[in-house]
Amino acid sequence: MKPAQEFDLHAIEVFIMTVELSGMSQCAAHLQITQSAVSQTIARLEASIGTPLFDRSMRPLGLTTSGRSLFERGKRLLALARSTYDDIRVGANLPLASLTVAMSFSLANQLTAAILGRLGDRAERWNIRSGISLEHQGEFLARDIDMLLTGSFNLEHRENIELHPVFEEGFVIAVPASYKKPLQVDTDPKELPFIRFSRLTGMGQQIERQIVRLKLGFRQVVEVESSHQQLALVAAGLGWTITSPICLSAAPELLRQTRIEPMPRGRFSRTVQVVARAGELGTLPQEMAQVCARELKEVTFPPLIQQIPWLQEQITWHA
Repeated sequence: MKPAQEFDLHAIEVFIMTVELSGMSQCAAHLQITQSAVSQTIARLEASIGTPLFDRSMRPLGLTTSGRSLFERGKRLLALARSTYDDIRVGANLPLASLTVAMSFSLANQLTAAILGRLGDRAERWNIRSGISLEHQGEFLARDIDMLLTGSFNLEHRENIELHPVFEEGFVIAVPASYKKPLQVDTDPKELPFIRFSRLTGMGQQIERQIVRLKLGFRQVVEVESSHQQLALVAAGLGWTITSPICLSAAPELLRQTRIEPMPRGRFSRTVQVVARAGELGTLPQEMAQVCARELKEVTFPPLIQQIPWLQEQITWHA
């Protein structure tokens, strides 16, 4: 039987985006169309199927049984449509039309050139975004981003997600080189404030959770959003911080003014990985993980480990 004209991929995508963004107005804002256009698209989709998809008696909107079924099946249908399009282009030796990749500032600074140098011919147009990882996650779920390179992904258990680990890095502490005393993280030294990595970032939230686990209470703190800014304050003697090897590698000129030490207790780590929607990009996410691992292993980390040899023990490779 031929499907109704209104039952098209665009209408299904609008429906799925409305569910994932929790409302028609949010979907309209993301697509830069009117809320009325979103509402009409969904109404035509419901009419073509012959049953409501949303329970409009609920606030916020809830899904009917049919709506839940279309939401799950529609995601698989869209993934298949995209992968079919991409597979045909690959089979014809054609690059993807466009590809949007997002990562943190520190990772982008280290890896953008390597990614484009080795994989640039895989897409006609690349959009490399850098910034706060938690914002990227929302854009990824809204299908505004195709791949993430991140050390802070909170949706590992979500369906239709594929993860390709690159490496695991242990967190370390950075103290001003001028500070000669041993630093005990639980003593809260009054003369040396704690410099917190912003809790608006995934990395900052991970550090904050560890601080809570260790029951540490820092009375005097400074909060920043940039790892370079964070280390610059430490190098200037204005505080101490918890950071990671990849962040250290982003500011090699500041290492002489800092003292890097392992966490004295409560050691913890994070895994940096490539995140994509399952099956939509073929082998590209895995290849990207391998490219990133090679660049970090051969170019980024060796100068850092030469200065601080014990950091090698804080890094475990997965790709």
